Amino acid sequence: MKAEEAFELLKSEGRERLTAVEIERLGKEECRKAILKVIFYQDLDFVSIAGGAELTDRAHFIAGIRRGHDITLVTPSTPDPDIAFAPADLVIVSNASMFQPAVFQRLQELGRHYVMFLHDYWFRCQYRLFYPMVPRCMQCHYREQWLPALLGARFIIWLSPLHRESWLKMTPELTDKPYALVPSPVSSKEFFDMGLPRKGVIAVNSMLAFKGRKNIIRWIEEHPDQQVTLVGADDNPGDLLPPNAHRVARVPQHELNDVYNRHEAFLHLPNSPMPFDRTCAEAYLAGCHVIGNELVGALSWPFFKEGREAVAEALADAPNQFWKVVEGCL
Repeated sequence: MKAEEAFELLKSEGRERLTAVEIERLGKEECRKAILKVIFYQDLDFVSIAGGAELTDRAHFIAGIRRGHDITLVTPSTPDPDIAFAPADLVIVSNASMFQPAVFQRLQELGRHYVMFLHDYWFRCQYRLFYPMVPRCMQCHYREQWLPALLGARFIIWLSPLHRESWLKMTPELTDKPYALVPSPVSSKEFFDMGLPRKGVIAVNSMLAFKGRKNIIRWIEEHPDQQVTLVGADDNPGDLLPPNAHRVARVPQHELNDVYNRHEAFLHLPNSPMPFDRTCAEAYLAGCHVIGNELVGALSWPFFKEGREAVAEALADAPNQFWKVVEGCL
């Protein structure tokens, strides 16, 4: 059984983990070290949901199975809540804003080691993102409520240099915490230059306020000679757009490479720091020129200045790097 087959088996049967026999069939020789029993906390079921964070976690899940680890996915809707505290070598906490701070207090009381794999939101923040960069955030009660959980982690994984820098502005107490930077995994087999005719500019999920909706509209108005395709969610879908822009409500993930390949440039101008923003990496690997700003986490990685081959190599290796970090925590 291959890792991808194991993932499809879980998805088709609505299960959260593999049996011991299935794990054996994956081939333990691929493991770097002895099998770990891992519990994976996630707000959403990445087996059936394909948001950015879920795509990242799905890739790491498959890589972990390939390495031979016994992984149990736990979400807030998991029928047996005690599974979250079952004996395990390590707990990975990923995008778990729906888990209460008491969960982490109990993990600490049980002596469980856990890694915080931070994605894109501060826990239950009304701004959704965890660093809108306004002074009142330093006095936010959620910050004080969650700080013990963060400090209790054995290790913290961030998605980019900007991601960590932004977190430390809000929580300088984490400065000396052991950490690693691991980018989002994006495959150059899925996103690549198809050699199609290109025209105009594309933006994906950029019409949300925190992702720079006003900045995007301003750029469109300032470049009337550029035709801009706006893909994805929009905070105000009924608003009249500039004449050189048009909306496309949604593009399935498997069709995105084709859509990127029909555009010359990718536009992304967030107004608060983005942890990574995999769409920038997808578009870049698909051959688009990226028009971004200093708040795009992906662009804070040095390898983005080294060309597409370097980007493809770094992102392809992300799941491997993730598990090297996780295995090294113990």
